[in-house]
Amino acid sequence: MDATARYYRRYSDARLRALVFISVSILLFPLSIAASLVAIPTIADDLEVSAVLASWIPAVFVLSSLVCQLPGGRVADLVGLKRAFVWSNVFFVIGGIGGALSPSIEVLLASRVLQGAAGAVLASTGMAILSRVYESKGRGQALGWMTSAVYLGMTSGPLVGGWLVDMFGWRAVFFVPAPVALGVVLCAKKVLPGEWISSERHRVDWVGSLIFALALAALFVGATHLADLSGAAIFASGGMLLYLFVRWNNKANFPLVRLDLLLQNTRFIRSVTAALFMYGSQYGIVLMMALYLQYNRGLSPTEAGQLMMLQALMMTVCAPIAGRLSDRLGRRILATTGSIAISVGLMLLTQMDGQMPLWMIGVAIMIIGTGHGLFSTPNNSSALAAIPSARVGIGSAIISLARQSGQLMGTAVISLLLAIYFDGAAITAEDSKQFETVAHLALYVSLGFALCAAWFSWKRDPV
Repeated sequence: MDATARYYRRYSDARLRALVFISVSILLFPLSIAASLVAIPTIADDLEVSAVLASWIPAVFVLSSLVCQLPGGRVADLVGLKRAFVWSNVFFVIGGIGGALSPSIEVLLASRVLQGAAGAVLASTGMAILSRVYESKGRGQALGWMTSAVYLGMTSGPLVGGWLVDMFGWRAVFFVPAPVALGVVLCAKKVLPGEWISSERHRVDWVGSLIFALALAALFVGATHLADLSGAAIFASGGMLLYLFVRWNNKANFPLVRLDLLLQNTRFIRSVTAALFMYGSQYGIVLMMALYLQYNRGLSPTEAGQLMMLQALMMTVCAPIAGRLSDRLGRRILATTGSIAISVGLMLLTQMDGQMPLWMIGVAIMIIGTGHGLFSTPNNSSALAAIPSARVGIGSAIISLARQSGQLMGTAVISLLLAIYFDGAAITAEDSKQFETVAHLALYVSLGFALCAAWFSWKRDPV
């Protein structure tokens, strides 16, 4: 056992400081995404660009994060988890200041690309550090609090962003998180002593990283335009590039990720697959229900957001509880229970019509949020416990990759259904019945995803 492991095993207050420190830092990642959404109309007006172009502000953030997950995780394993964590905060600060001072949409988009890449490394290294700090005892509870911080960022982001835009202008949305990230950088040496470096001293496969990035970029762009022939072609090229990456990675001297080892690890791959389906289900629910509540039930955007916030609030409350229970009852049981709860909530929503009371819809949304809170922490903990400590960085990156790929999958489903039924036309009040059909189809797809997540959660090793 090295000196860092002995230190954190001996001092419980040091573990607690690490947990609080990392959770505060990771909270900035979802907060930055959610807060920027409400600022898009104001940004479009101020920079004199179309709303379509301005909508790429959160999109490039997610895309950059997606393509940097695996390379960032690999670099973190080699240079040290703490060093990668600190430098990701440095670049997050630079990207935030760049966004706040942007004179044009091009500079703003470039700043968001930098922040997205930094956020990807920040989130995966934070999870990996906590996994090493807590080892096995208390790991589930620690990851539960970290997950709760992520959900808190998602929940508070629109409220914080709206307040900042109204009080100080849209530039404050990008500037305000920067001092917090800078504080993390300045305090890291004292608050987070020690380092975690993989014993596998191999180089990073930059060619494989480039192929991987191009593949995911093509899949992302193509999935959001599947209704068009050009979008389908881009998506297909992304699939071919992804296949090329797998072939290249398996033959490379220094592969980006040892796919052969991961694929042989059934508990890890089933946990990751469960996460993929679960987040696909979650994003589809959030997006479609927000539209349904406005188009079919006549709620304002604020009222719809408040009702949907019930899901995020329940996720925030239940995540640390699930972490504590998973250490006692077992991760498989909690993750499977969470998946089933989500399925029950979705079954209730598939029965909704114009006559279903809003309070009943709210109850269903709360059940779904409870399920997500019960699922996420045990699932992540199970995945990290299944891999050697030397690969915990890349393992955390793969989990984050599965989460964001699931979000992409949920978005693609919604985009495809809307394209089939409305063919790019604007949705009016006269289309409410047709849109209700679309909402039901989307909910059935999300239900299928949730049931797949339940199956993969239960099929993994009983730990």
